[in-house]
Amino acid sequence: MSESILEMENALRKDFDRSMENLQWLAKSTFTPWIIIITLSTVWHHYVEKIVPRPYLDEFFHVQQAELYLQGRFFEWHPKITTPPGLYLASLAYLACLSLFAVIDQVNIVDLRRTNAAAAVLFPCIVKRVLKRMVINYDDLAPLDRTLPKLWSPAELNHATLNICLFPPLFFFFALYYTDVWSAFLVLVTIEFHLKKAMKSMIVAGIAALFFRQTNIFWVSIYLGGLQVVRTLRRAPEESNHGTSTLSMKAAGSSQVCPIHDPLVVTASFGDYVGTMLLLVVAAVGRFRVLIRRLKSYLLLLGTFGCFVIWNGGVVLGDKENHVPSLHLVQMLYIWPYIMFFSFPILYPYILNAIIPQKYLPQPFRTGSTRHRFPRLIVALPTMAAMLIIVHFNTIVHPFTLADNRHYTFYVFRLLLRHPANKYLAVPIYFVCAWTAITAFGGLPNVQTPPELEFPDKLEVSKSNERLPPPTRESIQDRGHHVSVVLMWLLASSLSTVTAPLVEPRYFIVPWLIWRLHVASPWPTGDEAYKKRKRKIRTFRARCKAILYERHDHRLWLETLWFLTVNWGTCYVFLEWGFEWQQEKGKVQRFMW
Repeated sequence: MSESILEMENALRKDFDRSMENLQWLAKSTFTPWIIIITLSTVWHHYVEKIVPRPYLDEFFHVQQAELYLQGRFFEWHPKITTPPGLYLASLAYLACLSLFAVIDQVNIVDLRRTNAAAAVLFPCIVKRVLKRMVINYDDLAPLDRTLPKLWSPAELNHATLNICLFPPLFFFFALYYTDVWSAFLVLVTIEFHLKKAMKSMIVAGIAALFFRQTNIFWVSIYLGGLQVVRTLRRAPEESNHGTSTLSMKAAGSSQVCPIHDPLVVTASFGDYVGTMLLLVVAAVGRFRVLIRRLKSYLLLLGTFGCFVIWNGGVVLGDKENHVPSLHLVQMLYIWPYIMFFSFPILYPYILNAIIPQKYLPQPFRTGSTRHRFPRLIVALPTMAAMLIIVHFNTIVHPFTLADNRHYTFYVFRLLLRHPANKYLAVPIYFVCAWTAITAFGGLPNVQTPPELEFPDKLEVSKSNERLPPPTRESIQDRGHHVSVVLMWLLASSLSTVTAPLVEPRYFIVPWLIWRLHVASPWPTGDEAYKKRKRKIRTFRARCKAILYERHDHRLWLETLWFLTVNWGTCYVFLEWGFEWQQEKGKVQRFMW
């Protein structure tokens, strides 16, 4: 009897081990995020097709314009459409490819919506490629190494890719005929070519991105061009092209001579941001001719967009009366709670570590750095005072915002404007959210650890026969992005949002995507966690701990759960919570982003 029980236990253990091996293989498979996104987006598209078979809201205008293009009437334009014709050209290409395999009698909204479904298929691929390059090539200086850092497993890379594709405002439009999905996709394609230093391909992808949304110019030209400026200035010699001495210091973690002060975010203070910004301007003026040569591709994109604006007589194509560019600075305050709302599973450890000393926190909740503290009052008070001034003098409420209760922003602004003091009471929230989001740019330790780096017991010997201590986890702990990356992201985000008088969650999709790609970093950190990753797992409990947090970033599980919850809620509300306006009896209205 006892022998049979032991045999049964051994059989169950072998089956469990085999199942865990299969699960581990699936988690590490390149196709896992791709399959999951295709499955979820297909289900979402199916229900939208079934319950909302007619064009809804802005789809009505897009479908009319697409029909004109399908009829070959390329020079006729719907007066209510503000964005370029990229979406309709993509529909033409998609339907042309589809016609090779099936007969299309009549094009309807379902076929046009599948244009974005095609982008949903491609999205995990480009996200993973960009994510891998940005993580390995963290400061955009070192040559590309195709080996992942030791503390980032393929399962974590796939998991981060999946989460980014599940971003609710993005996932929602996988099944609707809007421009946002293809717009974001082509911006990421442009970034990928920038990281590969394939300039000709980058120009083509950048122009394609401009065909979907005009504000993409700030990402494909200003943002990427700014990174190119920083890269050029870092590699500049000590003597400028005028023969005068430039400010030089060694870049953190690098032996290269750097003519600009560009510290890591994790070590930077508020003064470092101001100093880096000023010194970037001074260094750029000193090397103006060199920069012009290096920025030809980005200037070409900017010049192309400038020619379009001159030809069009403005930025938007149609409905110019309701989309007049204006200075709307408070948009850059709204973006911070937007990021915090969607990404608090990624950001909450920074707030915990700012409030509670790390020695009192369990290992999975530690950020790995003791520098994650709230700013001093000498910085916080003037910053919040500036925010108060912006809120008081520059709060713009577009007529569309409070006239359309189908969008979630309608209810946010009703709460914000319910009492005159509410918009001022929100300033501390803006400040804390901004500090947390910017701190996350610093990343977590060991991201830049070279793949071949080990921790030998013997001391290394330099070329001068001087005995040097071996690298340790502490000596390489401060890794992450430099201040210049944050400045360029802030610049592009500001330019792409502050000119829009209307506040919509869709406008923040690309800024969030770029931010999320930058804050990706392995977890957990430290010597103990590194040792645990190399231990052999023997028990069921140990396997669960390894999967949940010891050998995997637990924040990714929280982010997945949160995104799935938000997506389920918004999709269900859109499909099932329809209502009617009194002035439009019999027509179903639906809630959406």
